[in-house]
Amino acid sequence: MPLTLPISRDAKDRLRGWWNRCRHPRAVLGRGTYVQSAARIARGTRTGERCAILRGAELLREVTLGDQVVIGGGSRVARTTVGARGTLERDVELFNSTLADHVQLQRQASLTDCRVGRYTYVGRSAYLNLVDVGSFSSIGPAVLAGLGEHPTDLGSTSPAFYSLRRQCGDTFASRDLFAERRPIAIGHDVWIGARAFIRDGVTIGDGAIVAAGAVITRDVPAYAIVGGTPAKLIRFRFDETSIARLSRLAWWNWPDDRLRSAQPLLAAPDLRAFLDWAEATAPTGRESVLL
Repeated sequence: MPLTLPISRDAKDRLRGWWNRCRHPRAVLGRGTYVQSAARIARGTRTGERCAILRGAELLREVTLGDQVVIGGGSRVARTTVGARGTLERDVELFNSTLADHVQLQRQASLTDCRVGRYTYVGRSAYLNLVDVGSFSSIGPAVLAGLGEHPTDLGSTSPAFYSLRRQCGDTFASRDLFAERRPIAIGHDVWIGARAFIRDGVTIGDGAIVAAGAVITRDVPAYAIVGGTPAKLIRFRFDETSIARLSRLAWWNWPDDRLRSAQPLLAAPDLRAFLDWAEATAPTGRESVLL
């Protein structure tokens, strides 16, 4: 029977740190960070403690990870900051973006020029480009947001005649003649169903729900439920007074300890009970805000 000696966690961390420094001398990898084989880590990469960078992942340049971040195999990340306890599943693309704490990007999601608030997830195969997403939002699988636009009133719809981006490999234009991309804003606590399409320049208000397969061509009010092609208002989730009270509370900005106290009420159908409790227990007469 072979003799095995237990290795303490601290000893494992020191050994792993030594090995990381040997393999990636120009990166700063936090204590206990685990890097699988065939992962590529560019110089200047910085990670927090106990991150996991799995086989085939590529941290290309200007990447900063918080504590306990998981980068799935085959994922590619560049010019991006990921907050603590963030998770990128397999084959995610994430460029020029900022993710707050506790954000999950599911398999094959693609985000470019995005900001994502805490406790938000983005579903499998979703595509977001130039999108600002709030906290506690749920983006379903295969959602398309920020695909860009083509003009309808010019002689041609081809970007070869109005864009310098060379989408066709070259351009006849000497300057940009059409705004192809406009930012999209998705609020807090928003639920967007699978395969929804969101047009450039649209704002979706806090608490809204977008039905699966909807085509969003205009702004969606806070706490509205919309669906269809093109999407139309189905109804509002709550009455006007309740919506105003929710907006004033902005509970998505609360610190985690207050959210834990609120959880039984937020997960119950009696909205008035939550609103009454939140307003009665507001610190110093106003809700505390997480900056």
